[in-house]
Amino acid sequence: MKYYILIILFSVSYSSYSQNVSSQKKIYDELFEKVSNKGKWGDKDKKGTVNYIDKNKILNALKLPKKGISVSLSFNIAQDSSEMNHSHFDDITEYNHQASSVNYRGYDWASDSYSISYHGFTVSHMDGLAHLAQDGKLYNGYDASKITPQGFEELGIEAFNEGIISKGVLIDIPLLYGKEYLDAGTKISTNDILKFEEKYNVKIEKGDVVLVRTGRWLEKSIKGDSDYSKLSAGLDYKVALLLDERQASVLGSDGTNDAQPSGIPEEGSPVHKLTLVSMGMPLLDNLNLEDISREAKKQNKWEFFISVQPLRFKGGTGSPVNAIALF
Repeated sequence: MKYYILIILFSVSYSSYSQNVSSQKKIYDELFEKVSNKGKWGDKDKKGTVNYIDKNKILNALKLPKKGISVSLSFNIAQDSSEMNHSHFDDITEYNHQASSVNYRGYDWASDSYSISYHGFTVSHMDGLAHLAQDGKLYNGYDASKITPQGFEELGIEAFNEGIISKGVLIDIPLLYGKEYLDAGTKISTNDILKFEEKYNVKIEKGDVVLVRTGRWLEKSIKGDSDYSKLSAGLDYKVALLLDERQASVLGSDGTNDAQPSGIPEEGSPVHKLTLVSMGMPLLDNLNLEDISREAKKQNKWEFFISVQPLRFKGGTGSPVNAIALF
């Protein structure tokens, strides 16, 4: 009798869920399961899609530079709210830098103290795999409740202590459509990416670091600050399927990768969840893609060597980065 009651309760609950959730949420849930890499590299894996970068991938990436031109993909971190990479609406981000001098044994030394909270919409940074969970679970089933004041013992940023070195690919969507920047709220589709690949003779391949430009910072320099957390250009969440099929290693953008609004009433940052939690794909947020956009056009080349070096913190949920591209 109890068995039948449980079946009835489950049926009622499932029926209620099906009626209440949006159609986009149902598609998202199916996609979350489809692109999941849980257990793919073992139940103790902590590197996720970075596993796609093998020794041959690194060695081949080293062959890409021909001009010896280095381009930073990050901005200065600054306290001044008028700086390019800082916005008044971003309450998450905090930064303080204090320099001091001391005379010791006749030497005049100078030193620094830095304090930074980098997650949010402004600082160029890397999201590690412990940055986000779904239903209490991080990537590969790790327990999200095991956070301490020192971070995560099992899935910290130290998994990437050796750096991420690979081929980078710039997908410059404003360039594709002859624009300076995409209008806030624009969702970049899989078809947009495929069009860019065809027109500019570049292809996302296994182990690649994929960088998607929206022109966000150029928009800001022209139009001024806006609340990026509410309205911003970014990726349509279904692009995760293409990234999964191509076996990309890392995704990055000049924004936070997600478009706002997301298009799913129940999910505020679906790209973050699909990549970090389901796929185990680290993210690069708030990159400076203006300099590399100019250099790529100058070189007529949208693939390059890339090096991403997070700071060596144990247990960290991510890290500020100064990622470097080399042509």
